[in-house]
Amino acid sequence: MRLITKTTLLYLLITAIVIASSGLVLYNITNNFVQKRIRDYFTHKETRLTGYLSKPQVDLDWINSFKSQHVEPLSNLKTPLLKNYDRDTIIFNDLEGERQPFRARTLDKVVNGQRYRISMYMALKESRLVLGGIITSLFYVFLALLALMLLLNYLSSRYLWQPFNYTLEQIKHYSLNQGIALAEVPTTTKEFKELNNLFAQMTSRIEHDFRNMKEFTENISHEIQTPLAIIKAKIEMLQKTEKLSGEQAKTIGAIYRATSHLSKLSRTLGLISKIENQEFTNREELDLKTFLEPLLFNFKELAELKQVKIDFKANDNVFITIDPYLLDVLLSNLIKNALSHNYEKGEILICLEPQQLTICNTGPVLDFAECEIFDRFRRNGHNSSSLGLGLAIVKKICYLNNLDISYSYQEPLHCFTLRF
Repeated sequence: MRLITKTTLLYLLITAIVIASSGLVLYNITNNFVQKRIRDYFTHKETRLTGYLSKPQVDLDWINSFKSQHVEPLSNLKTPLLKNYDRDTIIFNDLEGERQPFRARTLDKVVNGQRYRISMYMALKESRLVLGGIITSLFYVFLALLALMLLLNYLSSRYLWQPFNYTLEQIKHYSLNQGIALAEVPTTTKEFKELNNLFAQMTSRIEHDFRNMKEFTENISHEIQTPLAIIKAKIEMLQKTEKLSGEQAKTIGAIYRATSHLSKLSRTLGLISKIENQEFTNREELDLKTFLEPLLFNFKELAELKQVKIDFKANDNVFITIDPYLLDVLLSNLIKNALSHNYEKGEILICLEPQQLTICNTGPVLDFAECEIFDRFRRNGHNSSSLGLGLAIVKKICYLNNLDISYSYQEPLHCFTLRF
C-alpha cells in the first residue's frame, strides 16, 4: 500500500472518530435541550389547567376539546395519587392526517377538594426531526471530507509526489555498468531535494568503488598472465633439458601443471567477474541449431580422442535471445562438462526442442549432493583437473538472462536441461 494512501486512511480514521465524537456530544446537548423544553411545557400546561379547574364553574367539555390535554374527575378518593407518569406513545394527528410520536404525561391533581386525572400530550415529530437532521448532517459532512481526502490524495500523488516517484524510477532503472549520471529532479520540496542529493552522493561513491575494484580485478587478471607465461616457457625449456634426473622431471612437471592451473583459474575468475558485472549486454536473437553445429565441430577431435559418441538431434527455428559470447560460454561449458566427466567410449545425447535444450552424458555417479552441482569449486573426485567453475558460470549466465537450468540423473545418464 502506498504511503499517501496509508496517510489518507489515517486521516479518514481520525476524521471519523472526531465526527462521531462531535455528533455524540451534539446529540446529547440537543436531546437534553429537547427534554427540558418538554418538561417546561408540561409544567406550564399543568399550571394553566390547575387555574382552569380552580374556577367556580369548571367546563370539562371545553378543556377536553383540545387534543393536547384531557381531564377527567375521579370519584374514588382513596386511589393513590398518580405523579408525573411520562411515556412515549403514538397518536393520530388530525391536522396532518397521520399517526405521530407524542410524549404523554399523566398525573392526579386535587383542586378545591375534587380529584382530577390530567393527561397532557406534546408532539415529538419536530424534536426527532432536529435530532435526525443533526445525524444526517454529520454523515454528509463525513462524506464531503471523504471526497475531499480522495481528491487531495489524487492531486498529491499526481503533482506533489511526482519528484519522489521520478527519483524512484531512476533508482529502479539505475545500473552501474551504464555509467549514466542521474538526472536532477526539478522540485522545490526540501525533503525531496535532500533525498536526490543523498542518492546522487551514494551512487557516486558506489560507482567510484566499483570502478576501482573493476580496474583492480582486470589488472590482476591481465598482469598475472605475463609472469605465468614466462614461468611456463622456462619450465618447458627445462623439460627439454637432457640433464634432468627422473625426480627433477617429476617436480618440474608438477610445477608446470600448477602454473597452468593458476593461469586457467585467473582467466575463469576474470570471466565470472565480467559476467557478474553484466558487461555483456549485446543481446541478440540467435538460432540455436545454427549456433550449436560449429560448436560441436570444435569438440569433435576431443570427442574422438576419448572415443565418445555424440548424438545431436535438433528442431529447426529454435531461437534464444542472449549475448552471443555468453551463449558460446554457456554451451561450451555444458558440452565440455559432458566430455570431461564421461567414460572412455561413452555417449553424449544432445536434443534441441522448442523452448528446451537437453544435454545428457554417461559418466561416473556424483560423489556429492545433486543440489551442489552448480556451486563454485564443486567438482567430482574422479576428475582432479577440473577447476569446478564451469557449471557455476553456466548457472550465473542463466540467472542473469532469465534462463532455467536444471540437473537430473537417470542411470546411466547425467542430464542438464536448459529452458528458455
